[in-house]
Amino acid sequence: MPERRIAVFTGSRAEYGLMRHLIRAIEAEPALTLQLIVSGSHLSACHGNTVAEIEADGVAIAARVPLSLETTPLPSMAALTAEAMAGVGGALQQLQPALLILLGDRYEAFAAAAAAHLQGIPVAHLHGGETTEGAVDDRLRHAITQLSHWHFTAAEPYRQRVIAMGQPPDRVYNVGPMVLDGLLATPPACRQTFEQSTGFRFGEFNLLVTYHPETLLHDRGVAGFEALLNALERVPCHVLFTHPNADAGSASLLERLQAFVARHSHRCWAVPSLGQERYLAALQLFDAMAGNSSSGVIEAPLAGIPALNIGGRQTGRLHVGSVHNAMADTDSIEQLLIKAFAESKKRQTKDQRRITHSPSTEVTRVIRSLAEQ
Repeated sequence: MPERRIAVFTGSRAEYGLMRHLIRAIEAEPALTLQLIVSGSHLSACHGNTVAEIEADGVAIAARVPLSLETTPLPSMAALTAEAMAGVGGALQQLQPALLILLGDRYEAFAAAAAAHLQGIPVAHLHGGETTEGAVDDRLRHAITQLSHWHFTAAEPYRQRVIAMGQPPDRVYNVGPMVLDGLLATPPACRQTFEQSTGFRFGEFNLLVTYHPETLLHDRGVAGFEALLNALERVPCHVLFTHPNADAGSASLLERLQAFVARHSHRCWAVPSLGQERYLAALQLFDAMAGNSSSGVIEAPLAGIPALNIGGRQTGRLHVGSVHNAMADTDSIEQLLIKAFAESKKRQTKDQRRITHSPSTEVTRVIRSLAEQ
């Protein structure tokens, strides 16, 4: 790896939040030159224009690859993937990095990995080896693994799975979930500051909801979301919704979300995106979270709050801590919400700063050593 230009691809708010500290570490490393490629919902007004969060961090953007996410109806995921592959391919041809780093399993990341592979640019993949049986992302993640040269997994079972898929063991590193960096750096949260920045108002019980399309289902997970909304009609609590991501079916979920918030404006609020800092602050301040996001089975347990995981989107992913699984059934969701709030009253606040392991430090060390070879 004679060159030291390191490209990092980000196509969504969650992905950037998980890589934020790694991006800063690469930027601060004298032996490396960061080239950040931004695409997907970051550049979409209807998804919150989250590129503003990157700009606010002061990170230089080397290339922007906009997708047709403002079009109605939304293009197919295949069309968006093709658009992303062409755009990222052009950016890589111009930037000529020695290595491309990307995270996860979304179609934008798959497009970026394919573009790099076809141009002979090695790929370093974060969070490979995981399983989410309820989403098309599951096979995309494994496809990215096969397109990648180096792998940084979130747990030892995931490392073993990547090796079982044929990857050389000396190129597969178990560094832990990238969210550990954020939890390690997050200061104690303040309710008043959170309310001022979001418009949310805390009540006796407070629930954070992040629900995305379940892309392998015919209804894209609408039944599960409606069951959650029906349960919330019965359970007195204040609710903050974040918008669904830019997958097929997101428009239908967002329409229902906005209608529910309009009917319950005295106790429900919605924001397109919290960004990682406010999201981690919410995990300190809220009593529980619900939805079908990976943050419910990774971030929430690590932060010490109970989570309700609805449907099959996260089936197969390791669960650690207080995670309650429910299908699209209003009664069971209602009972599990009540149980989660009861648990939250009993738990003691966890000092997140006891976490001392930084995945970004390990990833940067490996990348630096590759650059020196």
